[in-house]
Amino acid sequence: MNELTIIKRGDAAYIDSREVAEIIGKSHKNLIRDIRGYIETMSRFGQLKIEPSDFFVESTYLNAQNKRQPCYLITKLGAEVVSNKLTGEKGVMFTVLYVKKFNELEAKEREELKAQAATPRLKVFNTAVRNVLTGYSDTCASSEEIMGFLKGAYKPFGIEVTPVAGKHRYTVTEIACYLHMFSENGLYHGHAVSAIIEKLNVAPEHIYISPYGMVGITTRYDGFVVSAVEDWIVDNNFPHDIPHLDFEYHVYYDYDRYEQLSLFSYNDTNADCKDCLFDDETDWLDEIADWFGDDGDE
Repeated sequence: MNELTIIKRGDAAYIDSREVAEIIGKSHKNLIRDIRGYIETMSRFGQLKIEPSDFFVESTYLNAQNKRQPCYLITKLGAEVVSNKLTGEKGVMFTVLYVKKFNELEAKEREELKAQAATPRLKVFNTAVRNVLTGYSDTCASSEEIMGFLKGAYKPFGIEVTPVAGKHRYTVTEIACYLHMFSENGLYHGHAVSAIIEKLNVAPEHIYISPYGMVGITTRYDGFVVSAVEDWIVDNNFPHDIPHLDFEYHVYYDYDRYEQLSLFSYNDTNADCKDCLFDDETDWLDEIADWFGDDGDE
């Protein structure tokens, strides 16, 4: 036998004296005799405040004849006592096995404690990330920029961010980015896009409602809607005023933005905005929605 089984009881971890006896090549009866001798010796040094149960815990088991027999549960400290009395290859093998098993358990418990400690911090961090991603959406950042941000943000938590394949679905802000539609303050005019979509009576199969988007419930549209909005703009000769309810959205397009909005200068943020569309193999919006499922309790 070249394996040890860790037995967990509450916060304590043990190995079974029967397995130990098998590994070191000693009869279980003789190992129990030795352990009782160790316990008796410890008891004589009460002034050292040594607690035998920190090393060995008396227990029982049922044998093949269904009779209850004595055994011991041995802690890591107890295993060290047993190994110190051993020589030869079997002694070395036992030492290697118990050190390996207990170290693996301790490493696993440390990781679990680390994850538990990080959970509240991660929830707060997810909220902050959602806010940053909202800013990315307003500027219609490229997929590479979004992925770079997410990878760097979650690396300290040991979380690997990977893209998710799927069909494109776009927010109204991203559609405005693609069509170079700007508001008077120079932002992509998602509200104007929404007003156009309302006029198009888009069929439900082209609409995707995400209950866990970057900021609550988010509506997205497929490529058919992007093309339909573009066709409507072209057919209506790039209208600057788009009616919505009892008012109008004023829209600027890329070709006259610099002539009519001298307050804003051309910069890399809005340059070549058609490149802001996500890569063909990646649905970044679904990826972000997945990460912030259940209110950011990932």
